[in-house]
Amino acid sequence: MAGTVLDAWNARKIGLPEGALPRREDIERHQLAMLRHTLQMAKENSPFYAKRLAGIDAARDIASLEDMRKIPFTTESDLRESGLSMLCVPQSEVSRIVTLQTSGSAGNPKRIYFTEEDQELTIDFFHFGMRVMVDESDLALILLPCERPGSVGDLLRRGLARGGTDAIPYGPVSRSDAALDEAVLALIRERRVSALIGGPVEIARLARSGAANGVSGTSVRSVLLSTEYVSDENRRTIEKCWNCKVFEHYGTTESGLGGAMACHVREGYHPREADLLFEIIDPESGRALPDGVWGEVVFTTLTRRAMPFIRYRIGDVGRWLPAPCGCGSALKRLDRIGDRAAVKRRPGA
Repeated sequence: MAGTVLDAWNARKIGLPEGALPRREDIERHQLAMLRHTLQMAKENSPFYAKRLAGIDAARDIASLEDMRKIPFTTESDLRESGLSMLCVPQSEVSRIVTLQTSGSAGNPKRIYFTEEDQELTIDFFHFGMRVMVDESDLALILLPCERPGSVGDLLRRGLARGGTDAIPYGPVSRSDAALDEAVLALIRERRVSALIGGPVEIARLARSGAANGVSGTSVRSVLLSTEYVSDENRRTIEKCWNCKVFEHYGTTESGLGGAMACHVREGYHPREADLLFEIIDPESGRALPDGVWGEVVFTTLTRRAMPFIRYRIGDVGRWLPAPCGCGSALKRLDRIGDRAAVKRRPGA
């Protein structure tokens, strides 16, 4: 089953014997050990975290994942204002720096740092995660930033190649350039592209135009939507126009670009739990919320070296789906991430 592809990947990541699939307790045992490791590593190597975590002794204070509540949050403001002090490696080990301007903010831009090993984590996740929707017979068209080494499209192309899937790194399409739309649709027709990866608004527009010009499900059979909130309208448009299966991915630059991927059931998505520890909290009180309740998404990186994020308040709206996934996975399930504007951030967050 498709869910077991990610289960097998997580089993390898957490050191289980070949052929074994992880149980929930296996995953959480690994997360607790890596959380403690990350806290210690950050305190020892980052001036920011040395101060922020001064009152936390990982071995003494973090006996279970429930003890996460003892750890202070990290916020977007911290990232903008602290800059290099969050780094845990010498700058000579940094292979990629991503600069993000914060919408509506006059402060410093956010800069996120990655080592080669950090980027390898994402390539590895894409390699396995994408197997739910493509195989060696597919040709994928990547409509995401691809030009720079280490960009999301480049990492995705490299992950697909490991699984034997050919890809065309095309790059983003404009939301208003009809001529560019025609060029992309012509490429789909001529190359018999069977999988598309890109933003929901752009691909929905291509689907409407493609349906009117004969680019149907006979070519495009699967679509992965990422980069922003996916509305029901855009998802239905793509499925109807191209008679294809639509999968969704959730990730941010801070999370390392890869965050969570839909399985073949396509009801929510499974996080890369060997690398990331997600929480859903009440945005006002900061308390953890039970499964099924909408709140703010918070994550902690467990395997990143250059710039770990510890209880980072990303600002997106999400919830855990309480029922087990039909794919049989032991991984938790995030519901489809909502519009981050709906989160009411507490003052100063």
